[in-house]
Amino acid sequence: MKTDIRRLGTSAEGIPVYAFRYIWGGPLFVGTMAQDLLAIRPEAVIATRSGYYMVDYGKLDIAMISLPEDMSSLTAAAAMALAARAARIGSPVSVQPAI
Repeated sequence: MKTDIRRLGTSAEGIPVYAFRYIWGGPLFVGTMAQDLLAIRPEAVIATRSGYYMVDYGKLDIAMISLPEDMSSLTAAAAMALAARAARIGSPVSVQPAI
């Protein structure tokens, strides 16, 4: 359910960080993939009744953030820094769809 997936790097706690868009459109997001977390941080993954996985960002050192179009050209390091900072100050939404 994601497109334009690009690996940005790894967080301080070893979480893979990506930039992506949802297939239905919208802004560029920075976050992680539930499928990656199943192997390394399963406690941060929620299985839904519909069979999809969701990420509990409240258990990670990054938050999922969206970037305005004028910020979509940020470097990978800058985007990861914003996601880490958002986690430190408390993301307004801690559970996001992962697929």
